[in-house]
Amino acid sequence: MIIRTLDAPFIKQAVKLASKVFPYRALSVHLSFWAYGHQGNPIVSELMRLAGYVPPIDYWVALDENNEVIGTTGIYTYKKDSREAVWMAWFCVDPAHKGQGIGKRLLEHSIAMARAQGKQYFRLYTSTLPREAAAQRLYEKYNFKITKKKNRVFYQLLYRELAL
Repeated sequence: MIIRTLDAPFIKQAVKLASKVFPYRALSVHLSFWAYGHQGNPIVSELMRLAGYVPPIDYWVALDENNEVIGTTGIYTYKKDSREAVWMAWFCVDPAHKGQGIGKRLLEHSIAMARAQGKQYFRLYTSTLPREAAAQRLYEKYNFKITKKKNRVFYQLLYRELAL
């Protein structure tokens, strides 16, 4: 398995994987990766700014020996906390490849990329849905603290933060 910068040949695979892992967020997945693929376009940059994002968005993918996307991760910045934090984007591993250390390697890569930004915090949001239980254990292991909880109909949205 290798981790590399997401580029055009792998965007469709990344969208497919993230939509599979986060089916309830499929529209957001498509928009995020579309914006990533079109960041150089001034109209897309303006739309990102209006939505509260500070370009650039960075994504990486984990590829197996057949060059298939088996995991994704990324980082982005919100205007509201851009001086202090960077956020994780679409961190996921293909369910068929869980338990192989891919999530751990992707998380370590994400943390290293967040540290390189020179911010105080690396933030993310996740949920208490059962499909995210393994990710919760990984976040705990790497000392991401829960900073806020929001109740949803069938789960809680959890905001986590790692001091860099």
